[in-house]
Amino acid sequence: MAQHPARSQNHRHPDQPPLEEITRALEGAAFPTTRDKLVEFAQRKGVDGEVLAVLKRMGDRNFDSVSAVVREASNVE
Repeated sequence: MAQHPARSQNHRHPDQPPLEEITRALEGAAFPTTRDKLVEFAQRKGVDGEVLAVLKRMGDRNFDSVSAVVREASNVE
């Protein structure tokens, strides 16, 4: 039996970028950092709109690593 599309990637909406894209987009980012600084970093790197949209919708808090960002991004709707 096939999984529902939203359940195949940690309950993410099928239109959201895969978490691996977020990880690649943040390669080289300095941590700890804030959501807004991550958005600025991604914009400077020329990251596409879907990844930026997810970053902008994340909670406004400090992140200590890429994996913390990915955990937060996996909960963004």
